[in-house]
Amino acid sequence: MKSITAVKRGNTTIKIYRHKGRRYKGKQYELFTVAYRINEKQLRKNFSRYKDAWDFASDTARALEKGRAQVLSLNAADWQSYVAAKNLLQPFGIPLHEAIEEYLAIRERKRTVEKRVTEVVDELLKAKENAGLSERYIETLRTYLFRFAASFQTNIGSINSGAITRWLDTLKVGPRSYNNVRQAIVTLFNFARRRGYLAKGETTEAADVETVPDDESKIAILKPAELSKLLRKAKPDYQLYFALAAFSGIRSAELLRLEWSEINFEKGHIEVKAGKAKTATRRLVPIQPNLVKWLEPYRNSKGKLFRSRRTVDSAIKFAKRLRIPWKANCLRHSYATYRLSIMPDAGRIALELGNNPAKLFTNYRELDRENHGPEWFAIEPPSVKSRRIIPFVT
Repeated sequence: MKSITAVKRGNTTIKIYRHKGRRYKGKQYELFTVAYRINEKQLRKNFSRYKDAWDFASDTARALEKGRAQVLSLNAADWQSYVAAKNLLQPFGIPLHEAIEEYLAIRERKRTVEKRVTEVVDELLKAKENAGLSERYIETLRTYLFRFAASFQTNIGSINSGAITRWLDTLKVGPRSYNNVRQAIVTLFNFARRRGYLAKGETTEAADVETVPDDESKIAILKPAELSKLLRKAKPDYQLYFALAAFSGIRSAELLRLEWSEINFEKGHIEVKAGKAKTATRRLVPIQPNLVKWLEPYRNSKGKLFRSRRTVDSAIKFAKRLRIPWKANCLRHSYATYRLSIMPDAGRIALELGNNPAKLFTNYRELDRENHGPEWFAIEPPSVKSRRIIPFVT
């Protein structure tokens, strides 16, 4: 026998009928039917739980009362989903339509195109070449990323930060190299995100990989006495590298790409062409008076200054055998420090170094507390008897 519950909202009343449903495994189940009318059409929906029936009847009566009959075209399953969604959102006070809009926006951001690591690496290197970045930078990226791609022959979206960290740990390299390789991978993942291969608007897995402490990254400079000892004991090839790095501030990688035709003795500058510069920007570096004397024996030379990277590596090993307190880029750092202490024009020196003026001040200002600048730029070849301080080129 049916029992009836009336749900009233304003002038609208909807009835719920309770009656026996089907029997299953000896147990009698109840069935709840909500009866209502839309546009003079009689409609019914059945529910297995009274609460669902009552919620539906209540919302339906409210909708009818407010003239929103179109929302009542849901079937029973859709209605139960609707009620469940409302209950989940109730603690947050978020309307259902707003939650759906937010969800769809997130889905849109997460929508990506699957791409294998090797393909992304190839696209990145091609993009860097088209942008005209230096060959040295692109070659460094290629070296790091080809190795990474060989170990991750999968879609880039399937790689997590833990896997990247474990791979970096297998390299068995020092802190600086570890961080350099990590940065190359971060560059790759950022590129993949821009291309739509990773979710936009989110931090990449590579960016979540932590850097390692690197004491070598601290600014270290040599004293004039240490450089004099180094130059006095070095053989000619080593002398040339040490003198150029110490008195021009040109990066080692850039020196390796220089040719003698790019050293203009008449105009007094060294041209670092865009294709050979780390920053892919051409610059002119003044030849200091003492550097002219170190370069004089090579005035008629042709071709590259150095045959290979081995010359520079061997020179650095020689310096360490002499117990010179050598750290990465210490000659470039020394040049910047002593140059800035004598001529505090950060903008001009930054152009010479291919650096940022703000970074120049932050890194090198007031490091020369004992005023060693004039002494540094007075270091001349052993054949030069005069040891007077030579004014800086300005």
